[in-house]
Amino acid sequence: MLILKDEDFIAKGNERAIYLHPEDSNKTVKVTYEGNQREESKQSIKEISYYKQLEKRGMDNFKHLPKFYGEVKTNKGDGFVIELIRDYDGEVSKSFAHYLKENSVETYQKELEEYRQYFIDNCIIFNYGMMPKNILLRKNSETDFDLVLIDGLGDVSHFTLPNKIPYFARGRISRRWEKFVRKYLQT
Repeated sequence: MLILKDEDFIAKGNERAIYLHPEDSNKTVKVTYEGNQREESKQSIKEISYYKQLEKRGMDNFKHLPKFYGEVKTNKGDGFVIELIRDYDGEVSKSFAHYLKENSVETYQKELEEYRQYFIDNCIIFNYGMMPKNILLRKNSETDFDLVLIDGLGDVSHFTLPNKIPYFARGRISRRWEKFVRKYLQT
């Protein structure tokens, strides 16, 4: 069992809390926290399931997603381990929302297009949890950035069979991308 300490706490969402991995400073642990109004995290179930699907497909390009290291038992409940996204200088990457407050969305058109194309090319479904606060902007250098989705991976719709067919998956991704742009990126 992995022991998570309060001083390793990073952030908290609607269902889950994120902690720095106590044995590896380049990893985090997502756990369902007590009192979240659900006994188990539907988000975690979907996310873990989706990461396992990506593994079965032989996915090895995690440029825009944290790497998944499996499930783990902790003193704070069941969880799973993912990569901690860091900038080139070792600092933990900040949210895309943070940078959108400083700069216009036009500043990141190249990164947004590469990000969109990544999901389409790899047939990776994201849900409505994909919003600027759940995307990190990883600085690879002072001028080279990647967007990384840290929450919102997988499909929340009940009918997911079409996601297994690339043509239909790409259509779903494109429709969700347009909603994402309309909701969060247009002023």
